[in-house]
Amino acid sequence: MRVFLAVDIPEEIKAKIRDIQKNFEKERFDIKFVEPENLHITLKFLGEVSEEEIEKVKRRVSSVVKDFSVFKIEMKEFGYFGNEKYIRTLWIGIGNEERLIELINKLNKKLDYIRKDKHKPSPHLTIGRVKSGKNREYLLKTIEGLKYVKIGEVYVKEIKLKQSILTPQGPVYRDIETFSLVE
Repeated sequence: MRVFLAVDIPEEIKAKIRDIQKNFEKERFDIKFVEPENLHITLKFLGEVSEEEIEKVKRRVSSVVKDFSVFKIEMKEFGYFGNEKYIRTLWIGIGNEERLIELINKLNKKLDYIRKDKHKPSPHLTIGRVKSGKNREYLLKTIEGLKYVKIGEVYVKEIKLKQSILTPQGPVYRDIETFSLVE
């Protein structure tokens, strides 16, 4: 099964992100937005993992989260992956991310035997994927206007092991296990 570790986003933050997505929809940019129920911060993508291996993953994740107490991050700033000629992915940035990066690094140490990440952690929340360069200049101006947006704070209280089921309509995520941080 295709799995990943993530932090879910509270409904009030999802609503603010949905408002941003609607602004882009009004302009008829060619963007496939992440559905509100699928908004999350990916900590580690593991890819295809067998049922037997899932149990090992659960034990290893549990051994990491037991050393972390609840912490706060800030959803702020707006940006994109790609370059000015080819914008690929729209994202919301994360501030106050030191503890989140520490958590990601510890998860990587325990789980890199499954899939090794090539890049340093760069926590973000993907809100959409740009499908074409339609209205590119105006898209860049719209992104620039949102560059310093502040969305709100999120308390990271738990992380989830999720299954990603790919369908023609887009991915469907199913929670496999929830790991609570120390209160």
